[in-house]
This record gives sequence, C-alpha cells and structure tokens, in this order.
Amino acid sequence: MRVTVLNNSSTLVSVLISDIADNAPQPFVLSNWTLTLSANDRFFRMQTTSRSVRAFNCVGVRVSSYLGTLSTHGFFLRGVVQIMNAPNQYFASTDPVHRIYTLGGGIVQSGISADFNFTTAPAEVVLLNGNASNPFYRSGVQFVLVGSYPGAKDSWDSLGWSHASLAVPVPEGSSWSTDGFVGVNDHDFPVLNIPQNTNLRPMDMMGFYLGIYASSSAALVSYILPSHISPTLATPNHAYSPLYNFYDPDTYLSVACLVYSGDAYLLNEARKLVELSGTGILSSGQIPHHYDNDTPIYVAISGATQTGPNLFWSAAAMLYAHTSGNTTWLKEMLPTVEKAMDFVINLYDPNMKLIKAPGPLWIDVFKRANYTTDTNAFCVHVLTELAAVEALFGNQNKQQQYLQLASSISEGINAHLWRGDHYITQLNPDGTFKDLVDYDSNLLVTAFNIAPANRTTALLKRVDGGKCTHARATYVSEIFYDAANCYLNNTGDSAVTMGRIGWVDALTRKNINDITMFNEVLYTPILKDLITYTWLYERYTCQGTMTHNNYYIEYPEYIVIVQREVMYGIQVRLDRVTVDPLEDRPFRYITGDIDITYSPTEVRVVVPPVGLPRRLHIGNLVPSSPYKIISHDDGIVVHTDEQGHLEVDSLWLDGDGGVHLMAV
Repeated sequence: MRVTVLNNSSTLVSVLISDIADNAPQPFVLSNWTLTLSANDRFFRMQTTSRSVRAFNCVGVRVSSYLGTLSTHGFFLRGVVQIMNAPNQYFASTDPVHRIYTLGGGIVQSGISADFNFTTAPAEVVLLNGNASNPFYRSGVQFVLVGSYPGAKDSWDSLGWSHASLAVPVPEGSSWSTDGFVGVNDHDFPVLNIPQNTNLRPMDMMGFYLGIYASSSAALVSYILPSHISPTLATPNHAYSPLYNFYDPDTYLSVACLVYSGDAYLLNEARKLVELSGTGILSSGQIPHHYDNDTPIYVAISGATQTGPNLFWSAAAMLYAHTSGNTTWLKEMLPTVEKAMDFVINLYDPNMKLIKAPGPLWIDVFKRANYTTDTNAFCVHVLTELAAVEALFGNQNKQQQYLQLASSISEGINAHLWRGDHYITQLNPDGTFKDLVDYDSNLLVTAFNIAPANRTTALLKRVDGGKCTHARATYVSEIFYDAANCYLNNTGDSAVTMGRIGWVDALTRKNINDITMFNEVLYTPILKDLITYTWLYERYTCQGTMTHNNYYIEYPEYIVIVQREVMYGIQVRLDRVTVDPLEDRPFRYITGDIDITYSPTEVRVVVPPVGLPRRLHIGNLVPSSPYKIISHDDGIVVHTDEQGHLEVDSLWLDGDGGVHLMAV
C-alpha cells in the first residue's frame, strides 16, 4: 500500500491510497482510493477503483466499513431501515440507496458517526449491525462489487457470507468503481447535508440534527411497512410494535420534524405519512388513531375515541403543504381535510358554542369527555389554519365559516370553562364538571391566544406554581389522575411530563415574550440531555429523571420544533411568512429551500416558491424605524411599530433572491 499526496493547498487536499490489498501476501484484488477534501466542506469525496490481479472464484468482492457506533440507518428508494443491538447482523438490499449513516451513543459513550452518500454505487449494499457480544463492529456497511449476499434480503438476517459457496468466477483484469461522499463527525448526527453557511449556536445545531437524524427519521419503518413510523427506534424491536402512525399527536410531531429538516427525502416521507392515514378515513370522516401493521385502528390503545387524530392529521397535512410549498398537493388533499374536520365540527353544540368531545385530545388514558378544554382549544387553532387555506384557494364562504366557528368556540371556552384562575378539565351537559387543573389543557388555551391577557397571567401563576410543572417541559396536571380517572385504570401518564405539553408551554412563553422561562427551563435542560445521551426516554418524572420507554422520539422532536417555532420564530406558510425570533441574536437558518438570515437591522428571506404573493411579518427589529425592501426595484420603505414588528401584505417572495430588508 502506498500513499501519494495529489494536492495540498488552502482550497483542496487530495490523497491517493494505492494498492490496498484484500490479502497482502497473495492478493486477489487491489484497490485504489482517492480522498478529496475541499475547503470548508464537512465531508470528503471518496472514489474507489478496484481490480482483480488474478482469476479466482469467490463468494463476493466488497468494499466495507466497520464502525463502533451503535445504530445503523439506511435511506433507500423504497423507504427507511434502522436498527441497533441487532441479533441478526446483515441487511442486504438491491434497492437503490440514497444514504447510509451510523451513529450512537452520546457524550457518555462517544464514537465517530459516519455518513455515506454514493453517486456511483454497486447494485447491492449490506447494512451491518451487531450487539455487545460482537468484538469486531457494532455498525457498518458493505458495498458489494461482485456476487450477492447469500442469505435473505430485505430483512435482518444472521446467515452471513461464510455459508456461501465459492460460486462466482472473477477473471483476471476485472475492475469496479464507486464514487461518492463520506462525512464523519465526533457528534451523533450525520453531516453531509449541513449547509456550509448556516449560522446557529453550536448547541442548537446539534439539537436540530440529533432530533431529526438520530430520532425522528430513525423511527421510520417505511422500507418494510411503507408510509409507517413508530414512536420509538428499533433496539432491536420497536416498543409499540406492531402499532404505528399514532396521530394523537405523535405522528403530527414527526411530520413537523421531518418537514422542518428541509431534507427532500424526508419531506417525501412526511408526505406519505399524511397520505396513508388520509386513505383510512371513514365515511363519517374519522381518521385512524393508529395502524396495526397495515390495518387502520380508530380507537386508542386505551379504548378511548379521541378527537386528536382528526385534528392533528388535518394540521399535519396543512403543515406539510405549507413547508414544502406544494399547493397542487394541498388542493387535491383539501376535500379530505375538510371531511376530517367535519367529523369534529359535527360534535359542535351551538347552544354552548363548544365541541362536545367523545374522549381526550392527546393523552389517551385520561378520561375526558363532553365540553373539554383540550379539544376545544386545539380545534380553534386548526380551524383558523384551515380558514387561511380556504382563502388561499378563493373559497371565501368556507373561510368565513371556519373563522366564525373558531371565534364562537373561543367565546364558549371563555364563557363556560373558566373557573377562578384556570380552565377546567370538562363541563358536563348536566352542569357538573371535572377539574384536575390540567396543565396541558390550560397551556393549549394560552398557546393559541384564546385566553384574555388577564386570564393568561392568572393561569400561568397557577401552572408555574405547581411542584412538578417544570421538572422538565411540562407536567400533565396539578391533581393526580387516579385509576378512576384513567381508562383501563392505567395511571402510567398521570405523574410525568410530556414533550407535547412542553410544545404548547413554549408557544405560550413566546406569546408573552418570556425569554428566561423558555431558555432556562423549557429548552436548555432537555437540549443538554439530548446532546449528552443522543436518545431520550418517553417521559420525565416529577424529580426530572427519565422514565417509560427509552429511544422514544417525542422529546428530540420537541427540540427541533420549538427551536424553529419559538427560538427562531420561523413560520413558512403558503399565504404568509413570519420571522419573529425570541431574542435579537443574529442567525442564519438554512434548511432545504429555506434560507433566512436575521439581525435587528437586516433580514433576508428565501422560501420555496408558491406562485402567489404572501404576507411577510418580521419581529424583533428596531422599534419605530424605517426599513427598505432593497430586493425590489421600487425600493419599498416600510416602518416598524413601537414593538419592533413589521408587516407587509402581498409581497412577492418567490425567486432565487427572496426578499431583503435593511434598516435605513
């Protein structure tokens, strides 16, 4: 083996490793590898050329990488596969491969994560994963140049190569090549698609990519079950298998995380998650709660009939379309979204101005029914979003219908569900009520600006005064849901925190500009846990210790979502774009087609084109000051208000340069 430096400059380093031998004393195959690294890149190009130096029979010829990281991930044309601690170590596939990476397990068990994206790859690859008993490797990949894996394909298999016969003849002088890119990282996320010019705080960037690639995308099982996602990783089994695609709201959070990634492959996976549950809609409009393998199931594991699947599925469909800019898809999907929302709207009681829910919104074991705060609060949000979509397509009558209904429900919530300093769990038709001082329900009301300011202040004083409220973001209720108040007497979620509640808690703090609470209590502690451990548990206890199922994806997804929606204040919609960061710290946020540069005196916004003008809202600018839109020929000058907010209607944001505002 020889090493030759081909280039060593400030812009390019290139090294040729020649005559890598499969068997040094008497080689059958010699291989040359050219590794090229350009300045500022987080990855290097790897070109391999291999040749047979004599004729022989073999099982196969492979270019392999054996690694110590714990989890193996493959993005194929047909879908995603992931596993760790595999008892069966080989996963062979002839499906076109998009990307392969390995990672795991956090600062406490460090390793080098590796990321492979080959532009010229052989027709077959074999993913590798071992358990602790394997002294040689824990993860890896084999690129098969000659031959074929002898065991089962498209599933994890234990046979290995040693059981195959030497049946493949290789003539002398045969040659094979591969070409692609390899990224390595001493943190637990792949780096190939991290934009060069992104400018986020290092911890934020780590949380973003950990949440997406170590958890959310890793829970996809779409290679084996197309359009399916689990709430946990395969370690080697999924905790809730064979149950997938829970829209109460787990899969909503997954869709949000996948579309916020900006990764075109994951955007496509998110779309398929939405479409599958849409195809399962009943004539009544009910959306499946989850899937048992390929069978749609319409009630929760607890037996409850929830409103959450219809509301969160509708929200997920709109979020995918907004973020991708796919107006054609949304127009085709809109009748199904309307039908799903009709299922909930048909529960509306005009006398009470409230939805009469059959069960809970998003905590399936809690017995909540009738005029509940949780369902009504989230329904207001989804109706408002749907009204904006109807307006986009010129459906003014439906727009007004949904806006009026959202307004009426808001009135009903404030007229009937408020008691002293908080909103109750539920009001019953006979006038009795249940009240366990639900933190989730109350924070849903404040997250979507349903509560008046004085009630928000009183409510948050009550919520924040709880002993366990912010052990981590955020605890379920002040009063314990005992067995009598839980389906199947299951109190497993009665004394824990949940990422979903943290999400509405974080949105609430943004509404009132509570920077300290968000940064120090809701965001940073969980971010530090994620960076330290790579994977998190399903819940936290009142003492702030992790509990329930490990390798659960809700909290990592929470980090990705609140980082975008709250910390950086970014919302990209088909009709409007908002950049309203919680703090005035400059940043550049790049994901896929979205490129947003912010400082208090200058903002650039590039978003996916939709062929329509949009409303632009920018916050945290210099108060009462003029700004010039210098990306437009007419040089529009607009002024911020006393709070530093700026809003421009009917602005054309399409185009390579987007829009550029600068203080004048």
